[in-house]
Amino acid sequence: MAATPETLKPETPQIQERQEEFIVPENLQSTGVKVVQKNFTAQAKNDKGQPVIQTPPTQVITVKPPYNQTNLVAQAKGSVTLSLTWLSAFWIRIIKKALHFGWQVSGND
Repeated sequence: MAATPETLKPETPQIQERQEEFIVPENLQSTGVKVVQKNFTAQAKNDKGQPVIQTPPTQVITVKPPYNQTNLVAQAKGSVTLSLTWLSAFWIRIIKKALHFGWQVSGND
């Protein structure tokens, strides 16, 4: 009986880690080309010695909807053909997002 792929037992692959060794050709060695190690942990700095990537400072975000929340909920239940319905639904989503992220919500009461 011939061995088919269905009847062969799959062998468990053995993964071996090995370090890559880069060899610079002889014609490039005379020009000064060198192999440089890529794994480094230093942080990139600009010409003035400051880190290139910086996180922005913490900002206080305030959300001010055009109507109070009870009006927005009532308007969001309107006809889907009215743009005011979609605007109210948008502001309700923004208010929920603000509450989730801890932003300030100033009401128009």
